[in-house]
Amino acid sequence: MLKRFFLLHAVLAGGLSLVFLLPKSPPLQASAVSLEMPNLLVLSGWTAGPKIEPSEKELKALAQDTNFSRRNYYRAAGLEAPRGSREMLQASIVLSGKDINNSVHRPERCLPAQGLNLVSSRDFPVQLKGGQKITLKRLVCTGSDLETKASYTHLNYYWFVGHDSVQHSHYGRTFKDMRDRLMEGYDQRWAYITVSTNLVRSLARDESGQEFLTSKLSEEETDRNVAEFVAELAPEILDLSAVKEWH
Repeated sequence: MLKRFFLLHAVLAGGLSLVFLLPKSPPLQASAVSLEMPNLLVLSGWTAGPKIEPSEKELKALAQDTNFSRRNYYRAAGLEAPRGSREMLQASIVLSGKDINNSVHRPERCLPAQGLNLVSSRDFPVQLKGGQKITLKRLVCTGSDLETKASYTHLNYYWFVGHDSVQHSHYGRTFKDMRDRLMEGYDQRWAYITVSTNLVRSLARDESGQEFLTSKLSEEETDRNVAEFVAELAPEILDLSAVKEWH
């Protein structure tokens, strides 16, 4: 009996000592992105509305340590648009926590859950003011108004920002994440950035409560707006000195 007692203690002691030999969790590196979106983009003339809080549905779907930043941007529409109407884009940043699988979901997965039907997807290159070229993923979706049932086109442009790289595809981001875990020995927070708009003329309210009409633009006009918008926004929210890879 006494022999068994000492044997049991030896086994327990040996098992506990193995805990110190287990690999430690890799350190979590910060994403090269800031959640503070600018109030004004001077060159392109876009003015930001107040910060928009995430919806209850988003909070329930994503990990608790996920961080958000979302704002609408406005500017006066062209002369051919109805008087007082404005162009509008929505910019959104979702910053992952420790568990990226429950923090960052690509739009191809999220948009259908919001009632939008994915029509097409392609790469969308943008030249930044500093000379760097960033590639976005451009999605075309269709949806219908809940009240009027009228159909409309939704355009969504997105990219990912890690510790030292910018990726425009889910698979590129996943490969980079796995490679850095194995080769560099660290996990990293990833930010998922989107710029989106609906190609529809509708009544909206700005931050002061004033009503205005959104301008209904074509896909080509929206592409030009987004390219101009991202060219100025990206250097404001990215730490360009930290980014080594642009994919």
